Amino acid sequence: MPDSPVRRFRFGPPGWLPWLGPLLAAGIGAAVGEYGLGGGFWTVLIAALVGGFLPILGNALWKWRHHR
Repeated sequence: MPDSPVRRFRFGPPGWLPWLGPLLAAGIGAAVGEYGLGGGFWTVLIAALVGGFLPILGNALWKWRHHR
């Protein structure tokens, strides 16, 4: 059975996705510092680090999922 054209064509993640990390880190850090979780230094730092790595992790997962 031949592959359908839809199955052969795969979309890749956007090239700008990993570069979204610093903006997301700043936004999440500012939001946590202003509105939630007590807003202490370590809380804001951890939230910013986690938020900053989310786009990189999303990009890696997208590539892993579609290239296996």
